[in-house]
Parts: sequence; structure tokens; C-alpha cells
Amino acid sequence: MLNLISILFIFIIDSFPQIASKGFLIMPYLAYLSYKKEKESILFYILVTIILMLHTTNPIYSVIFVLLNAIFYYIYFMQFSYNIENICIFTILQILCWKFFANESMALISIGYSYIIYFFINYIYMKGANR
Repeated sequence: MLNLISILFIFIIDSFPQIASKGFLIMPYLAYLSYKKEKESILFYILVTIILMLHTTNPIYSVIFVLLNAIFYYIYFMQFSYNIENICIFTILQILCWKFFANESMALISIGYSYIIYFFINYIYMKGANR
């Protein structure tokens, strides 16, 4: 159920003008999918990739972005668990990775606000993953 709700929210936020950044949903969701390691996750990776490709001029870049993140998270969760301490660490990596992908500014205030939002969304996914 969490997968369908996440895909729906990602699709809805993607429909908004480019003012809204959808990274705060996509990055934690990719981490959640990698942690779950289920076969059905492949379908959701494909859906996220398609949603990212909808509003880009270079769709291959979106495919590579999702693929690299999926591999990184998969390797990360082979060594570490999905808990609060690890969320604190890889939330910063998620923000920087998304800012690089979306060519957004790296202002310190922006990163600070993003950290709070990403952390909260990651926490929700962590609770869903550990049920």
C-alpha cells in the first residue's frame, strides 16, 4: 500500500509546475525500495524512472540517475540497517545527489530546510519498512 501511495504522490507532485521539487519523495522512496529487496520493487523503480523522464530533456540521464541510486542504496543496506542513525547520514547524501540531478542551488538555508523534510519522509519510510 505504501508503494502505491508513494507512486501516486510522486506523480501528483510531478504534475505541478517545476517550482516544486519532487526529490524529497523520490530519494527516500528509492532508499525504501532498495531496503525492501522485493522482486516487485523492480516495477516501482521503472515507474519512478518513467515519472522522472516525463519532464526532462535527457531521459537517459534519469535512467542512469535511478539506476545508480538503486545500486548505491542496495549496497548500503547490505552493510547497514534502516534506522535513525543511518537516516541522518544518508539524508545529506540524498539532498546533495538530488540538488546535483535537478541543478538546484546549493544554498545553506535550502539544504537545511531540505534536511528536515527529507529526514521526516525517510523516517516515515523507515517505519513502513520495519513493520
